[in-house]
Amino acid sequence: MQQTIIQVVTALLGSLGFAFMFNLGKRNVIPAAVNGMCTWIVYILVRNIIDDVFIPSLAASLWAAIYAEIAARIMKAPANQYLIVGLIPLLPGAPLYYTLSAAFDSDWKAASAYGNSTMLFVLGIAVGISAVCGCDDIIRRLKNKKTESLSKHI
Repeated sequence: MQQTIIQVVTALLGSLGFAFMFNLGKRNVIPAAVNGMCTWIVYILVRNIIDDVFIPSLAASLWAAIYAEIAARIMKAPANQYLIVGLIPLLPGAPLYYTLSAAFDSDWKAASAYGNSTMLFVLGIAVGISAVCGCDDIIRRLKNKKTESLSKHI
């Protein structure tokens, strides 16, 4: 439990640091950092249920992208800034390091295993972001068509 609390606080502080580094502005820094913290919480919760990397990273990136879209509309700011900062805790630094380390040591079996895990992790992130952005685009287009058809009839 203590390790989980440390991970969540670290995710918040790491996201906060990147939010400052990206100069998000005073009113956007905290919501963006909270997205990073919540994204890591979702990852931990799903990882405790499913012992895999794809589904937890998918669920966490879905959360990050949905949060980013909602925060962007509330704060009237670009969703990218919330999304990028929110995904910072999910970056697969350790798995990528272990993949490359095993490859440099010519341990191809370990490199393949770590590489597969890293690719599944990154694929989960990409699919989650794509799904939310695609659905958001479809919803916007449908709203625009509905608005256009209503304005033509008036």
